[in-house]
Amino acid sequence: MAARTCPHCKTELSAANVVAQTNGTDCPKCGARLEVAPGARNIATMCGLAVAAILWRISSDSSGDLGAVLPALYAFLSFGIVSALVLTFTANMRNASVVVAEPVHAAAGHAPASHDAGGNSGHH
Repeated sequence: MAARTCPHCKTELSAANVVAQTNGTDCPKCGARLEVAPGARNIATMCGLAVAAILWRISSDSSGDLGAVLPALYAFLSFGIVSALVLTFTANMRNASVVVAEPVHAAAGHAPASHDAGGNSGHH
C-alpha cells in the first residue's frame, strides 16, 4: 500500500494536506476522518532531530556577532524542514481517534453563586 492513502477507499491524499493537518484530515472521497500513524511521526521526528544535531555541531564553531545564535537557528530550521519532508514521503494514514466531549454539569443541589468585584455574593 502506498503512503498517504485512505485505508477505507484507497484514495491517495495530497502530501501538502497530510503534512499540514497531521492530527486529522478528511478523505476527499469517502469522508472518513484520518490521521498520520504514530510510527511515521516518530521516524520524521528522529530524522529531523538527527539533522538538527549535525548542523548544530557543524555550526557551533561559528565566530562573529551571530556566532552564538546561528547554531540554534540552523538546528531549528533544519528540524522543521527535514521532519516535514520525511513525513511527506513516509506518512501512513489511519483512522483518527474519536474524541467525545462530555458536557460539564453543575453539582447536584449547588447553584453557582455570582460574585461582585469585592468578593461578596450577589445577594445584598
